[in-house]
Amino acid sequence: MTQHQSVSRRFTRVVVVLATLALVTAVAAPAFAHNEDAKGKGTSKHDAKGKGHSKHDMKGMKGMKGMKGGGMQVITGALTGDSPCEKSGPPASVGQTVKDAEGHDARGPLKQHSVTKAERETLIAQQAQARTVAEKFPTVATAEAGGYKKSTVYVPCIGAHYTNTGLVAKFDPATPSELLFDGDTPDAKIVGLSYLLISPTGAPDGFAGPNDNWHQHNANGGLCINPAGLVVGNEGTSKAGCAARGGRKVPLENIWMLHDWVVPGWECGWGVFAGECPELGGRVGGTAFDKPDPASFKKALGSTKSKASAKKKKHGHSDK
Repeated sequence: MTQHQSVSRRFTRVVVVLATLALVTAVAAPAFAHNEDAKGKGTSKHDAKGKGHSKHDMKGMKGMKGMKGGGMQVITGALTGDSPCEKSGPPASVGQTVKDAEGHDARGPLKQHSVTKAERETLIAQQAQARTVAEKFPTVATAEAGGYKKSTVYVPCIGAHYTNTGLVAKFDPATPSELLFDGDTPDAKIVGLSYLLISPTGAPDGFAGPNDNWHQHNANGGLCINPAGLVVGNEGTSKAGCAARGGRKVPLENIWMLHDWVVPGWECGWGVFAGECPELGGRVGGTAFDKPDPASFKKALGSTKSKASAKKKKHGHSDK
């Protein structure tokens, strides 16, 4: 059995999983994973050439090994607190946020890097293919009929995730392995796409140009997933906390994810490949149109830790 087959079977057997963290249904604040490729260099072919990076850019990329292209860089000072996403609560997972130059997790609009004429033309064609998916699967009902299965409830900023594990082996703009919706009822509408791929050698090439910043959810033992294939805790959830939710931690070292906000009407203000969409507010387990409730958001998605881990934290030890 090849490494790819082993990873693929394990992934399919254990969970129908999102992204962010997909993708992700729990709030916590562990350190952002430093994801390195198989060679330990943590750079894609675009990064290795060093194109498009100033000294400031490279400083901002510190701690973001494994990211493709220009590196995820938030435009600082752009947040107002007024977007539906911000009003709904904190990020659902650090996998969707960015590590800034000072080492802090940050959310917001991403800096866009220059693309060549050839890259632009290829990207236009790729996104045209991606938009046909929204027409093909406009609702949860059509997605389920097409082989997608719910992997998260609705989570503000990133949507409800529906995954087709048969599409995780290769990148194809017209066949994303995940679809994102504004709720999880049969009539819920599609709001975005997510490409979840198995890639043991590092971040996939994906879309043309340097702006498709792939992310992972493999810190602290990975996501917490229950037997039904639902993500019930993110990277920050302890093993004990995960077990209390009826799940177990699943490491996702070779799993990479990318959101693509190209659905008409949901062209997100933080960037087409941003980890979060500021227009997606609402309530966890509800819809994008529910009244925000940050308190219930934290209660529903907060990391559940054992008394022992809490004691360790009190004395300066982190929960591994």
